Amino acid sequence: MKKIDGIVLYSGGLDSLLSAKILMNQGLNIVGLHCILPFIPEDVDVSQLKSTKLAEQINLKLKFHFCGDDYIQMLKNPPHGYGKNINPCIDCHIYFINKAKELMNELGAAFIATGEVVGQRPMSQLKHTLQHIIKTTGLEGRLLRPLSAKILKPTIAEEDGTVNRELLFGISGRGRSQQIEMAKNFGIIEYESPAGGCLFTDPNVSARLKKIFSTSANVSSADIYLTSIGRHFMLPNTNRIIVGRFEAENNKLYEYSKHGTMFFTPEFAGPSVLAFGNLTDEDKEFCVSLIAHYGKYDINDNKINVYKNETLVEIVEAKKVEINSKINDYIVKK
Repeated sequence: MKKIDGIVLYSGGLDSLLSAKILMNQGLNIVGLHCILPFIPEDVDVSQLKSTKLAEQINLKLKFHFCGDDYIQMLKNPPHGYGKNINPCIDCHIYFINKAKELMNELGAAFIATGEVVGQRPMSQLKHTLQHIIKTTGLEGRLLRPLSAKILKPTIAEEDGTVNRELLFGISGRGRSQQIEMAKNFGIIEYESPAGGCLFTDPNVSARLKKIFSTSANVSSADIYLTSIGRHFMLPNTNRIIVGRFEAENNKLYEYSKHGTMFFTPEFAGPSVLAFGNLTDEDKEFCVSLIAHYGKYDINDNKINVYKNETLVEIVEAKKVEINSKINDYIVKK
């Protein structure tokens, strides 16, 4: 097997695609590490991910790391704090780079490269922050930023000739015109929009996750994944409820029903409900009322099936109950 020269921390975005291509064009054998956040289920077929398809444009070989319990512990209390919402940008970069460092050591590679551009992001890509990340990860001389390399200190790989510094770039700032032009020249047609963004920056997801962190000692990858699905309610006793908004979400709640305490699904057109916690009778009535509130039923078609541990335990009837005030009080939103 040909020696691996470097590891590119690959996000699926344009900048990481370009960084990999710049190095590959020098004849270097590069492997991309794609760290997958808990918003993507662990049983996903990675070959079908959009990020994988984008990497195929430049024949970039990928390895994958699913961010699990160690990532969640960091997310709960990031040493460098959050951005505007619950986005721990600096600590996210440090976490990803440390995983790339592990892969670098495993494969005997000489360096790690990222798609970071000096000054592009205010929290994590200022020049002093990039240097701080190098020191924190212990990668002095081993962390290369190909798009901004010419305005940064040369790495060991540049100094020993493994990487030709003259073929690297000196981009800075938030503009994207140079990268877009570079993509055309490299034949990179498809790439993620820079306006995409991480779900941890989404105000609604952030509000839901903060509630979970403040009320639950143990938070799983499934809990984080489910923050992006449905309407979320937090009851005064900290039991929580997720209500599907359409068929695909109802199906996902069914798929994840074993992660909750009880699962409610109607026989008529209406939302499924996944509930967490030690539900009281009043809590169960609220779950049923939510299905009645958002669903469509009649006197001849009003049955709701109630499951516990994936076993049908009860069949109840939907009925209209005035719960608008509870909905307003309990719904979790930004």
